Amino acid sequence: MSEGRDLPTFFFDPEVNRAINEALPQVVVEFFGVVTTLGDGATLVAVAALLYWFGAAEDRHDRAMVLAIAVATLALVAGLKGILEVQRPLYAAEPPLAFAPEQYPGWSTPSAHAMGAASVYGALAAVMNVGKRWQRYAVAGALIVAVPFSRVVLGVHYVGDVVLGAALGLGLVAVALRITSRSVTPMFALSLTIAVGAFLLGSEEYTTMAIGASLGGLVTWPVLESRNAEPLGASLLLLGLIVLPLLAVVRLLDLLIAVEGGFVIAGTVTVSLLALLETIGFAVAFGGAIAAPYVAVRFDDTRTVRRLQAALPFSGRTVEAAATRERPPENGGNG
Repeated sequence: MSEGRDLPTFFFDPEVNRAINEALPQVVVEFFGVVTTLGDGATLVAVAALLYWFGAAEDRHDRAMVLAIAVATLALVAGLKGILEVQRPLYAAEPPLAFAPEQYPGWSTPSAHAMGAASVYGALAAVMNVGKRWQRYAVAGALIVAVPFSRVVLGVHYVGDVVLGAALGLGLVAVALRITSRSVTPMFALSLTIAVGAFLLGSEEYTTMAIGASLGGLVTWPVLESRNAEPLGASLLLLGLIVLPLLAVVRLLDLLIAVEGGFVIAGTVTVSLLALLETIGFAVAFGGAIAAPYVAVRFDDTRTVRRLQAALPFSGRTVEAAATRERPPENGGNG
């Protein structure tokens, strides 16, 4: 990785990371090593997708908004990282941060974990009906503080990275609550605008993923948002086991396959064929994730789904016991 930008201030000083880490007992440092996984992109996407799939049908608009916020977060953080190009504290510290990993990919500012935790957990606290409002905000607030702080403790982000990330994440929630009262589509449009803008400004940090996911949401959600679908939990489970891994498959193909060639837009911006294929792949995968409940309902009457439905504890999504019993063979069981 190139040196990037040097920002020698309190908020971007690796010695602050060192002082915080050394002031904490080792068991606490290890605890934050676990907490930080709650801000991983895969964790946040899984949480948002599973709640979207398995929540009550009447609340699907709100949960789709959380998905849109997650995509907008990806677009914004990827764009800013690629434009600002601030190196991580583990590369800037002298002497090196002994507690930090020797290598950690990507640029530092802003923190994707901090922004993701603030946007996704903040949005869930705002729209969910579980528990009392103050309880939801208390849990979300604890995560929004703990996840960013864990990044500083581990030496992979500056204090400024996580403060900026959390502020931007909460800002996205505020914007989403304002512009999605009638439809979630404007949030997908905003995320696409951010992602394309970042790409045109030269960012290469996951911009194809952000553009693809934004396109998938922008194309799929307007078609489905006025429709009702209440699939059985087992139908969603089976379909989800197929759809969710598509995101990982597309990313894996990006790492393993080299596709040469490309084209130029407006005489200045070069787009590789690999980037185009990756964008299309993420658009299809994310669009499929949104469409999953509407597709899964078609499998409700299959024998496999109903038997699985009876065996698994899907709250609010149960079937009559009789529906799971096999029909007697027409020939009396002979042959």
